[in-house]
Amino acid sequence: MFLDVEASSSEPRRRSLPPTPTSYATVPLLSLLLLVALSHLSPAVAVTLYNNPSTVSAPTATTTAANVTWTGLPAYDPTVLTPPAPLSPPITNADISLPANGAALTASNLSLSIQQKGNFLGFSIELSVADTLLGKNGGQLKPQMLNYLATEQARVQSFVLEGTATPIINYSPELLYTMANISSHVHAQWYFGLAFNQTDVDSLSPNIPVAAHYAESILGNNLLGLALGNEPDLYVDHANRPAGWNLTNYISEFDNIASATLANGNLANSMPFVGPAVCCERVGFEVSDLVSAGWLSSNADRLAAVSVQHYPTNNCAVNGNVINAQDIFASFLNHTSATSLTAYYYENSAQVQAAGKRFVMMEMNSASCGGFAGLSDSFGVAMWMTDWALQLAWANFSTALMHVGGQNVYYNPFTPPPSNLSSLYQWTTGSVYYSTLVVAETFGQSNVSRIVDLTNSTDPDAIYHPVYGIYENDAPTRLVLFNYVSDTSGASTLYQSISFPGGTAPSTVSVRYFSAPSASEKYNITWAGQTLGYSFQSDGRLYNTQQTETITCSNGACVVPVYAPSIALVFLTNAALTDSDVPSSATVTYATTVIGTGSATINPQVLSTSNGQNPKSAAGRSANLSGSPMLLALVLVLAAIAWT
Repeated sequence: MFLDVEASSSEPRRRSLPPTPTSYATVPLLSLLLLVALSHLSPAVAVTLYNNPSTVSAPTATTTAANVTWTGLPAYDPTVLTPPAPLSPPITNADISLPANGAALTASNLSLSIQQKGNFLGFSIELSVADTLLGKNGGQLKPQMLNYLATEQARVQSFVLEGTATPIINYSPELLYTMANISSHVHAQWYFGLAFNQTDVDSLSPNIPVAAHYAESILGNNLLGLALGNEPDLYVDHANRPAGWNLTNYISEFDNIASATLANGNLANSMPFVGPAVCCERVGFEVSDLVSAGWLSSNADRLAAVSVQHYPTNNCAVNGNVINAQDIFASFLNHTSATSLTAYYYENSAQVQAAGKRFVMMEMNSASCGGFAGLSDSFGVAMWMTDWALQLAWANFSTALMHVGGQNVYYNPFTPPPSNLSSLYQWTTGSVYYSTLVVAETFGQSNVSRIVDLTNSTDPDAIYHPVYGIYENDAPTRLVLFNYVSDTSGASTLYQSISFPGGTAPSTVSVRYFSAPSASEKYNITWAGQTLGYSFQSDGRLYNTQQTETITCSNGACVVPVYAPSIALVFLTNAALTDSDVPSSATVTYATTVIGTGSATINPQVLSTSNGQNPKSAAGRSANLSGSPMLLALVLVLAAIAWT
């Protein structure tokens, strides 16, 4: 449907709840975690804003005083690390012989991934900070967040974010109606989290099937799945289960809750569940252990997807073990990290694919417990995040989601200013936000892109300049070329010569660069010449003119310079370039014009009546649609996933 949304002071309408499957009481609480997906935004949708300025100024650079100890919030920490010294002698030339098709790849002992979409890399939002990121309620949305999401959404057909939650969340069914209203605007689809805390599990709480029934009845075909459990491998460590509780207990609890939900929830979908979201390589509680114990096979007719979570290191100071960010910075600046992290899941991915299920990395980032100052927010880690995402895609994951926390973490892709400064300052863009744009344009909008790692495994220095190929309809369409080396002198620029054995070399190729002066750079970062600016200066919009370079090929080869450091996305055809472009009709700008609150004003009456039913004729109980913090009425598709 097409909708013109404008500000209104009218109160939100109320709508009746669906009938419950039994006489159970209304759902008083559930543990949940929100997964948000951004769907294609119709150009006919508009937002009415107040105090709209006539002009918009691009962010300007700021400087940080040297030798100053930062005592403020981690999200704004100006710490800059020292990148590793350039290789000596520098690597300046490399060759790529691009296989012409899938058969040629097979002959080279390589294989393509499953078909991937441009929305592969998204965000996992901490529910406790959702209101500061998304808006206080459905009537006041954060236009900066709208801009961040619209900037990526313009490059893909749908967009995925996840959110994590504190252990117990109380909510009313109005959340489901809010989700349904959003679905009617943007064809939203949802995962919804069911309670899995010990009290509800042990008692087989009747609220669980009631919640499942409400979710399916209200969301209808937009409900993709019901999640059961989150990081069960840590339940004992976090005192969510008693000592001795193990994988066998989890399987039993999962079965009991799933069976009770299907028996008493009156569900139309018999395959709604998602799990187990194990995270931490605990011996005896890994995905392979679950498969060996029969969890996957016994639940194959009830599972919608299989989920995991992972961080490569931590800043938790476990047992007093404090990790120095400078000491580990170099380990993020090569291809080995991405390949080793992903190799852990090769067997699991094959098992999940054989079962016909999606494999999802529900939460990931550079380091648990908030990341590291100067590392997690560096350009080098943004390159690494891009590399890891592409490696996960090659391993047949369907989605990977970066965790977003509050102002007490270092690794956020975007952070609003402290609330007492929100009328004075804009948001801060983290380096890894750009990774989502690079990945989006790498896969494009065809939804048939397949990826392969073409890095030369016989060259020990190739870890500093990995290569990925993108194939569509059995033909190469794009290449992704890395140069992890940080060298301000220019001496380490890598010239990649691309040849096309068995195929026809193009006359020209188009190139977009993801670049910064140094691997340790935090803000002076550009994607195709555009930037989101410096700390406290971003409104979520890209500034400057997009730059796409054209390189002429000769003698059957195309030589592409890859600057140190940078990523070069090479488009081998004009069609591939067009497919990765932002459509002229895309909505990519929401003015940040509500002074003091930084929110876009939406008509609540339109929101409450938009899911195809007339509230004036609704009978029975009602749910208040106002006040839910998890709402982006125009562009968000939400999904909820369980927490213990």
